Amino acid sequence: MYRRFLSAIILTMTAMTAFMACDDDTAAIGTGVMPDNDNVSTSQSTYVINSRTIAADSVLANSNDSYLGCVIDPETRAKTTSNFLAQYYVLENTRLPERDKLLYETNGDIRLDSCDLRVYIKSYYGDSLQTMKLRVQELDTNKIVKEYVSYYSNLDATDFYTTGKGATATMAYAVKDLTRPDSITENSSYYRSFIVRLPKDFGRRLMNKYYENPAFYSNAYQFIHHVCPGFYFETQGGVGSMIEVQTSTLNLYFPYHTTNDEGNDTIVDGLQRMAATSEVIQQTIIDNEIPAEMLSTDNDYTYIKSPAGLFTELELPVNEVLAGEHYNDTINSATITLQRYNNSAADDHNLPAPTDILMVRKANLFSFFEKNSLPNTADSYVATFSDSYNAYTFTNISRMITTIKQERDEGAGVTLQDDEATRLQKYAAWEQANPDWNKVVLVPIKTTYTTSTNYYGQTTKTLLNVKNQMGMYSTRLKGGQNGLIKMDVVYSRFAN
Repeated sequence: MYRRFLSAIILTMTAMTAFMACDDDTAAIGTGVMPDNDNVSTSQSTYVINSRTIAADSVLANSNDSYLGCVIDPETRAKTTSNFLAQYYVLENTRLPERDKLLYETNGDIRLDSCDLRVYIKSYYGDSLQTMKLRVQELDTNKIVKEYVSYYSNLDATDFYTTGKGATATMAYAVKDLTRPDSITENSSYYRSFIVRLPKDFGRRLMNKYYENPAFYSNAYQFIHHVCPGFYFETQGGVGSMIEVQTSTLNLYFPYHTTNDEGNDTIVDGLQRMAATSEVIQQTIIDNEIPAEMLSTDNDYTYIKSPAGLFTELELPVNEVLAGEHYNDTINSATITLQRYNNSAADDHNLPAPTDILMVRKANLFSFFEKNSLPNTADSYVATFSDSYNAYTFTNISRMITTIKQERDEGAGVTLQDDEATRLQKYAAWEQANPDWNKVVLVPIKTTYTTSTNYYGQTTKTLLNVKNQMGMYSTRLKGGQNGLIKMDVVYSRFAN
């Protein structure tokens, strides 16, 4: 038994030695077994990309981010004014005290201590001491801001309220509350906010609606359609402050009877609060005044600016990339780096560069956001700003170029039997009918990721959604019509 086992080991080792003796050089393993005519060769070329700044008439404003104020960018002198519409959410089957528990005025009206809108500030840009003037206008139940409708940032607020109808109020505010000491307002736990006082008659009307039909408070839909459809917050004066709203609330304060622990009657202060939450609509409205020189094609730079301000358009050199012998090549990679120019003006209020930008085919610019799409590498990519390189880099857009090639070939009727002259002739007619066929647009965006951790402690980030950036961001990118942007392309082909 032992001798048979030993013989097997010797035979196995002999076979292994014979195999290893065939060739001590392992560098040729893989390629050595391929026929010579299947060898792959690679090449690299660099191409020029032209760019220009285009004005964004409007963007889809389907986020819950609300902005309010008016500022002038110290770098470009572009002026941005933001207003917003907000609906208010009620908990399902909300209950107010029974009518006979309320207190009443001598004329029979419900006693209401006060009614207000409270605006909580998440962040701000500009001068915290700048006084701003605000007007609020109740919306009209006959002109509801509807769900599942794509509203853009150039929306006309007058479509949703009726002048002379509904509650209104005007006030002045500043980000910093000077009535409180710095030890409170500068504390990290302090929530900056301001209060808009509303007429008591408006608050009574809201309460009477409940007692008229409690079902009006059964859910947000009923409340918005029968009680209060929301408010329009409009900047009416002041320049130098822009706030990002954390949330706003609609509050009713009223006394009512109840019993204490001993069973005795007592009067307590009641509060009914409705908040502008993600379950209902907040719609930001943007008005930009863009200096004409920012759109000049003579500039050796382009702009990306939000909200709803300026985009950069790139014309991809697809004709050059696929010219001649490269038509049948495989594009392994196509890399574009967009260098950023630093701000020329030294100012504490310079706008930051957008964190993320989207490259999307121009033809899909609006549908991408309307469909809640995610980057798919066929028509869209995301790049994140690098502080180290002061640039945005799209590491490989090869699939987009290949998609554009296939789309153009199919649309122009190009076949494999066509020579280059025939292809160019067919392309010319098709490109004239499709002028944006090779154009992409760079858009500032807000991204949301989720992070998961596996069994081994490795974390993975997954992109959940992409929205138009509604905050204050701006940057200049090297470019223009002078060939300052380059695209590096790596090809591969099978040797003939």
